[in-house]
Amino acid sequence: MRKRLFIVVCLMACIQCGWAQNTVESIRKRYADIKEMITEKTGEEENFNDGATFMQCYKVEASHWLPGTGGHRENITFYFDEKEGKDEVYSSHYLTFATTKYNYSALEYYEEYLYDEDGKIAFIYAFSPYETNEDEGSPNNELSLQIEYRFYFNKGKMMHAVIKTRPVEGNATTPFKVDFEGNKLNEKYREELQRYMDNAEKYRKLFDTLDETTYGY
Repeated sequence: MRKRLFIVVCLMACIQCGWAQNTVESIRKRYADIKEMITEKTGEEENFNDGATFMQCYKVEASHWLPGTGGHRENITFYFDEKEGKDEVYSSHYLTFATTKYNYSALEYYEEYLYDEDGKIAFIYAFSPYETNEDEGSPNNELSLQIEYRFYFNKGKMMHAVIKTRPVEGNATTPFKVDFEGNKLNEKYREELQRYMDNAEKYRKLFDTLDETTYGY
């Protein structure tokens, strides 16, 4: 009996692992397709009378002065699609992808957010140009790092993460190395995960406000 139970548990674990991998792969494919489409559309001259070459998006730029860090500029782009199946003259929109580029002091940050049709976050990519980490071999026991975050979600819950780092040494560029990969995030990065998830919700709400203001027919 115990042997059968063990086999069933193993089979269920294998199925779940396979399902998770397939979901990650499907997210990667959708992400790649959207990036390719954006490159194709924005590389062409915009034609407002041809839906085949016209990229639907909202662009927001904010510029202001921050005490202690100086000039701050953030550029956010919201890409969206139309919901199908509703009897509407103008189909409702839903947010599919958002990008943001912003600076603090002379450092430039970049983030991407991929959403599903229900408005839940599906994937987050974030580049942080400067983080400090404890390192006994560095002055003041601190090591400067650049970090790439990749978080994958199923129905809004994180199911996989890949985090890569590389040291910041002047203008020298070294390859990123995997610092963490798995489906259960360690304590070291949980705060960052929550911050990016909060950002994802913040940008979704901002898109809803923009869409209601500019498209509220």
